[in-house]
Amino acid sequence: MKAALLSGPRLLRVTDVPIPSRPQGWALVKTLAVGICGTDKAFYTGSYPLFKKPLIPGHEVVGIVVEGSRSLVGRTVVSEINFPCWSCEACRSGMYTHCPYKKTLGIDFDGGMAEYFVAPESALHLAEGLDTVVATEVEPLAALIHGLRVTPVGPEDTVAIIGTGNLAYLLYQLLKLRGAKPVIIARKGSPKASLLVLEGFRVAYVEDTSKLLEETWMGLGFDVVFDVSGDPSAVEFAIDIARPRGTVHLKSTPGSRSNVNLTRAVVKEVKIATSRCGDFRDFEEAIKLLKSGAVKPKITSVFVGVESIPEAFEKALEREQFKVAIRMI
Repeated sequence: MKAALLSGPRLLRVTDVPIPSRPQGWALVKTLAVGICGTDKAFYTGSYPLFKKPLIPGHEVVGIVVEGSRSLVGRTVVSEINFPCWSCEACRSGMYTHCPYKKTLGIDFDGGMAEYFVAPESALHLAEGLDTVVATEVEPLAALIHGLRVTPVGPEDTVAIIGTGNLAYLLYQLLKLRGAKPVIIARKGSPKASLLVLEGFRVAYVEDTSKLLEETWMGLGFDVVFDVSGDPSAVEFAIDIARPRGTVHLKSTPGSRSNVNLTRAVVKEVKIATSRCGDFRDFEEAIKLLKSGAVKPKITSVFVGVESIPEAFEKALEREQFKVAIRMI
């Protein structure tokens, strides 16, 4: 089969590799579409060192089962990215996404930027009725739903989102569904920020933060600040604009270190929360939201075929792009 192999910063090539074999209880899935996320881009640029070399990236993936249980063959599915052992204490305690023996699709285990990939049947969710490119957004949306389980937001909370990319676009809609009135904070000159304004999103700029804070309780800051920027330096800014005893929620995984003045966080008694991947219920909710149209993703570029993947990665690095996806067939 054809697959995109990443062996180092910008060392991405499409080549022939064997079709992966499926262990007992796993499925062989023919890839229909795959999205490029921030972690993929960090691997590609080298800011996040590869865990596996070479790696077939891609965990925002949708496909059709070609080998597996009779009930799944021929069905369109999306896959969770964590493949746990299901036997250890972490798994049996309900923390399977943190199984110490897990494999992670497109991270330390070959992903979906290939004609075929394999996944445990227990990780697959039916995605029939969704456009295949839209279905690539199930995984990031599920991750954000999980984040809102970790940090619940009420309609009275003041909420800031740092970042203007795909996660910010989806998170803004999720928060609106919960009755919140979020604001996206961007840098002036951001091309995506201008597009967000045109679509009716509330956007403010880093340079105007002091004026924005005047709208918060006693001018002390936001109840909740979500960082989905992918910028390691944004953490300190998030702490600065959170109110005393507020919450800073970190969602990005840029792969590089951040220098943060934690004294400021301690003095303000800020709670630092984090989240990573969605679990079973988060995936099911994400599929429902996308099917109903309650959340509408913004996919700005679609490439066709496995051979287009290197070009798609370069396109994904352009500042105007919210989400780049590859339709495999």
